[in-house]
Amino acid sequence: MPPLVAHYQEPRFGVRKEMGTARMKLDIGDAIDLVEVAASDSACGRIRAGADFFTYALTSNWQGHRLQVDAVDGFFGGHIVFAAPGGWPPLTLRLRILHLSAHFVDGHYDFAAREWLGGMNPVPFTKDFGELTGLYAFRVGTCRIQAYSGLSYATLVRPSVLKRISTLHGVQLDSGDWAGSALGRPLTLYAADDFTLAGVPSYVGTNNVEFGARFGEPAGQGVKIYLSYFSGLNIFSQYFNVRWDQWGIGFAFDIW
Repeated sequence: MPPLVAHYQEPRFGVRKEMGTARMKLDIGDAIDLVEVAASDSACGRIRAGADFFTYALTSNWQGHRLQVDAVDGFFGGHIVFAAPGGWPPLTLRLRILHLSAHFVDGHYDFAAREWLGGMNPVPFTKDFGELTGLYAFRVGTCRIQAYSGLSYATLVRPSVLKRISTLHGVQLDSGDWAGSALGRPLTLYAADDFTLAGVPSYVGTNNVEFGARFGEPAGQGVKIYLSYFSGLNIFSQYFNVRWDQWGIGFAFDIW
């Protein structure tokens, strides 16, 4: 199961530039399948297990030929995926067990004044959580559509005001075969929407919409460029109770 397109707590390789500001989101990480178990009867599907290590960072500006890194969220853990039979399976279930920790970095510190910017001191932020997501895939003509829902429960949260239960829901679709090719590579147009509900402590909805074009084989490696709109809780956990509404443009490398 490749990472969900518009869900922000997924591994990516790429950069997203916030429009109208100097801020950028830098993504690096991977989800690697290490073991696969498949029954001799192809009608039974297959199970894969692997590791997840990824991080994303907020850069605030560029000074002295050096990016100023403000905040970082880091994840590590593993996953188990069940995929129904088929080259493009209609049903996929994914269980992830992840540890999340978040930190302010030196780009959030004023060394001259010896204080954290904006009077926002670091928060000891940690979540150990399990997340079960079900994804259903189908086709309409040549277009491919995937809809998913998931439930997350955290066994450990810091600060304690965080709710342990959260949910995610979304849909992602692409043009399939009809978009043709560009720059000598197959071209796929896509759109995705992800909605997350999390308590901080009151439950707040966060929505991320992404539209883009992907260059590369549909089931292989590729490069995508996209436009997105984010509205809701800030995705950087040091700002966990701060609202964030903005447009962005970006690119990412699909290596899965």
